[in-house]
Amino acid sequence: MARQDDFKTLAQDITASFDERMAVLASIKKDIQEMKEDVHRMLEGISRERGENTAQLRKNLTKSKSALKRDTSNLLKGFEKEHQESLATWSHLGSTMKSKRSGIAGKTHKHQ
Repeated sequence: MARQDDFKTLAQDITASFDERMAVLASIKKDIQEMKEDVHRMLEGISRERGENTAQLRKNLTKSKSALKRDTSNLLKGFEKEHQESLATWSHLGSTMKSKRSGIAGKTHKHQ
């Protein structure tokens, strides 16, 4: 009978061990399901934030683009004004030098 009792105890231990493993496995499955749900919520949050950030970035870029166009236009106008002033100055300088050379040339011819 001792042998029968040993086999009975062994069978009960195996069953208890199996039940324990099944309980641990069920707990692991539950934890995994909770993690999957958490990850899904996190991904939804990231996606939502990304959409919001994208919209804000587009808005900021549009403002920056407008400001950049305005500033560039103002710079070009300033460059054009300075260019025209330089042309006028150089033209006047050229005329002044030509008239002075003509006066010198006229004086040189008179002395000869």
